[in-house]
Amino acid sequence: MTGADAFIISALLPAIATSLHVPTNTAAYGVTVYALCYAIGAPLFGPLGDRFNKRFLLISGCGIFLLGTLLCGLANSLLTFYLYRAIAGIGAALFVPNIWAFIGTYFNGQRLNQVMGIVMSALSLSIATGVPLGALLAQLSSWHMAFWGSAMLTLIALSILTIAIPSLPSQNAQPDGYFTSFKTLVHTPHAIAALLITLTWMTGFYGVYTFLGVFATATFHFNTMQTGLIFITYGSANFVASFFAGKLISSLGKKQSVTINGLVSATLVLSLGIWGQHLAVLLIILVVLALSQGWGVTALTATIVNIVPSNRSTIMSFNSAFLYYGLTLGSAAGGLLLTKIGFYAVTIAAATALLVAVLIANALSHYSD
Repeated sequence: MTGADAFIISALLPAIATSLHVPTNTAAYGVTVYALCYAIGAPLFGPLGDRFNKRFLLISGCGIFLLGTLLCGLANSLLTFYLYRAIAGIGAALFVPNIWAFIGTYFNGQRLNQVMGIVMSALSLSIATGVPLGALLAQLSSWHMAFWGSAMLTLIALSILTIAIPSLPSQNAQPDGYFTSFKTLVHTPHAIAALLITLTWMTGFYGVYTFLGVFATATFHFNTMQTGLIFITYGSANFVASFFAGKLISSLGKKQSVTINGLVSATLVLSLGIWGQHLAVLLIILVVLALSQGWGVTALTATIVNIVPSNRSTIMSFNSAFLYYGLTLGSAAGGLLLTKIGFYAVTIAAATALLVAVLIANALSHYSD
């Protein structure tokens, strides 16, 4: 549910803004606060996963996330909403990177590509079902219900996690000092460049995605539930792409997968600003964009998880942090561009960021496949 919660505000922004009596771009900073706390917390928590039992860290992170989500359902002011989103972001920062590190420890080669694709598809499924379900609850009652529903599902997930996940102590016989993990990351060839791909890619993607609900509401006069259907379309297509991405990546290679899908995504994002005013065209663009993102992001994640095998929790924490740095930059810049110029300016900036990601990927002299 960390996946659905990260996106849930996209469909709820108009309702939250109206309820709290603030402009839409101000309500959108709820995305920024969550992302910023995640981005700051993940690197700080990363070395813990290389030193301590991952099961304990997973349960702790999920519990903190549950608390923050529950409190969001009680928020009655902009300040408390921001505060509770911050708590949820901190919990996710501890939880999510250790999931990726857990996968990287247990699987390798083509099997890693396949498992990574399956897990990414689960994230997509959470978007396809969780976000529209939240929108439906908000339409029937209020936007608070979306967070209470998310909290209930998180509680179920926490219970399953407690029962099903085995103990996974640190694989380092003599764990290094806390800051050694950071030094290893900095001195590993191409690690920083790969993280910059994540940063620029996600800046572009989230710059558009965060305001997709706002655009649909303004253009087609959708209510909250109808806007949620847009996210069902995207999430369902992304689920299919992510689920089968492993085989495509194994066949084509990670670098080619990132390059091709980065270029396709940039083109499609730009198309949203040009032809997105037509509903049928918008849906077609979103389906193809979802397929491209599902394939490309899975390839990028499968690459980064093995850049520093001895410090997977640290590298994946930084990757998650850079993802949320991108979300922070994208949502903040997108909100400014949307207010000052319009949605088409958001799409131009987003496409540019995606192209920069492709350029960085192709500048790497070696790219593990």
